[in-house]
Amino acid sequence: MIKLVSILISVVSFNFVVSFGTTKAENQPQDVEIQFGDKAVAIESGQPVFNKGTKIWLSNPKKEEIKIFLNEAEKEIRSKKVELSEITKLDEGTYTLVVNTKNDEKVFGFTIQ
Repeated sequence: MIKLVSILISVVSFNFVVSFGTTKAENQPQDVEIQFGDKAVAIESGQPVFNKGTKIWLSNPKKEEIKIFLNEAEKEIRSKKVELSEITKLDEGTYTLVVNTKNDEKVFGFTIQ
């Protein structure tokens, strides 16, 4: 009887470890994401408005080759995380960010004031 109980406990704990490890891996971001250092202060014409000096990062968890267009600036990136505010000086104005990956194209507009 003790052997049966210890075998059942081992099987249950193994299933828990496997399911927890799988869930943890599935929760990791896999897509290219845009992250802002500050919260938007307003919304104008459907676009978020950020204060001047807000840091903007592009997260690339798979380190895949992506091409970004930020208004007139064009850049190819393979890094895991890149600060977009270093690529081009973000003065006051409206910006359109286009991110091209192998499988997808994302367009995001925002304003700096």
